[in-house]
Amino acid sequence: MLVYHPAFDLYNCIFRMLALLSFTREDELYLDKLRIWDFYLTFPNEVRDISFPKDLRPLKEKIFKDRSNPYEDLSDPKRIFERMRTYQLSAIKCLAVYGFVDSNLLSRNKIKKTNKEIPKELQDYINNLPHEKVNVIKLVTSDFVNLPLFGDKGLKARTGLIEFKYDPR
Repeated sequence: MLVYHPAFDLYNCIFRMLALLSFTREDELYLDKLRIWDFYLTFPNEVRDISFPKDLRPLKEKIFKDRSNPYEDLSDPKRIFERMRTYQLSAIKCLAVYGFVDSNLLSRNKIKKTNKEIPKELQDYINNLPHEKVNVIKLVTSDFVNLPLFGDKGLKARTGLIEFKYDPR
């Protein structure tokens, strides 16, 4: 049986990453941070399981009221995240080839937006994303963006999607 899911669609991944990059205020970010953001944009229901710092918990409660849907729960988010890796890396490389991200920084696992304009038709799609997707983008591009990626209080540890104990200190 063939089942389609946007998590494993290269073109959908390119679109999601472009949407995230168009809303972020960060000039430069780590590739893993963008990958984590993309996971939550794809599976917004999983935001409930992020361990938020005390000062950001009201933000989570404000944007993501507990509307859990048992049909959207993942049994193994870390495994799904790892399966998405090849699509995410390919999507970022495509964005570099198209000139939307700096290809030189990509070799150092960093993403930097270029000044290339997103085509109007594509920008219209980004501007009309569903409400739950907009909420995830609001979350990751708000004060949540200031969380470090590394360490036991960083984004990797708080999401549990990527191992953090071997991070540089």
